[in-house]
Amino acid sequence: MSEWEERAAFLETAVREAGVRLLGQTPEITRHKTANDLLTENDVRTEEFLVERILREDPAAHIISEESYAGGELEGRCYVIDPIDGTCNYAVRLPLFGIQVACFEGGTAKASVLHYPSSGDTMSAIEGRGTRWNGAPISVDRTKKAGDGMLIISDYYGDLPIPMRRQFALVEALQPRFLKTRHFGAACVDFALLARGNALAYITYYSHIWDIAPGLLAAKEAGCVFAAVDGSPYRYGEAGLVVANSEETLETVLGACRKLG
Repeated sequence: MSEWEERAAFLETAVREAGVRLLGQTPEITRHKTANDLLTENDVRTEEFLVERILREDPAAHIISEESYAGGELEGRCYVIDPIDGTCNYAVRLPLFGIQVACFEGGTAKASVLHYPSSGDTMSAIEGRGTRWNGAPISVDRTKKAGDGMLIISDYYGDLPIPMRRQFALVEALQPRFLKTRHFGAACVDFALLARGNALAYITYYSHIWDIAPGLLAAKEAGCVFAAVDGSPYRYGEAGLVVANSEETLETVLGACRKLG
């Protein structure tokens, strides 16, 4: 077993343990982080559990995590953690949420694990080794056309460089090109549907690395292509990412972005 296979296996064990703990607890809303986002006590508890497990295994590691380590630096070997992705779904007992971790080295995502406590499923990826769903390899079908599948879009936000009205206009422009448009409110769910071929394109305006990095590696290793909404190479921290099953589908979405200006 290679170093990164061992590291991914460790992360899978850790996030599964965190998932079992999470399901045994009741969502306790601590506060509104913003008008449209929540923090629960279990976000903090899950983060504390994962950080402790990671640092026990890898004491020299750096940590970036949503709740208490958001200011961490992406340097050396760094673990990027979202203790509960889709917290609002979790808080209202909608089973569309997950626990996700990506491990970087030298600024490059090397491995990631996304776990879905409600179903018990796990998606994992290793750079250059592909993506697995519950241990079985998965990949996208690059021959499928936009009109044969779903477009997923992340939450809408009014305080982005891309105004909310433009986000709505983009969906309006693209809906005729796709079978349907869907909106789930959890990046871990969105990326899983994309990597498994249930959807053909995904537009997300999440900008935090813990939202994007675990799922983006999984989608990439499953065969997806991606770019920033302006067509340039995507960089972590940008608000505006398009991921698709093929270059043709990607261009369909980017073309609509360009027309809107």
